[in-house]
Amino acid sequence: MDTNVGISSDDEVLSLCDDILSGMATTSRKLMDRLTILGFTPRGQIPTLIFACFLFVYNYNEARKDSTITEALEISKTQTFSNPILQKFFAAMSAQTVNGVILK
Repeated sequence: MDTNVGISSDDEVLSLCDDILSGMATTSRKLMDRLTILGFTPRGQIPTLIFACFLFVYNYNEARKDSTITEALEISKTQTFSNPILQKFFAAMSAQTVNGVILK
């Protein structure tokens, strides 16, 4: 068995990913709607991870309307990682890692 198989190299894997991400769209939107009502702001690792997941699912389902599964995955990845909140979070995490290495 090849352990270097990417998601996009197998049609069944792609189809299953599409099923999962498509099936999460409504619940993910409802969760973020509720969190927004409650004043949710992604601060810290877990809240930011939840936000990133929601954003990825949302971006995927929007891209999937006009794209193949593989294209939608790439579009969603790019749009999600381009989000200013996530970029700020990743920059802070990188700075902490660099500072940790320098201080050792």
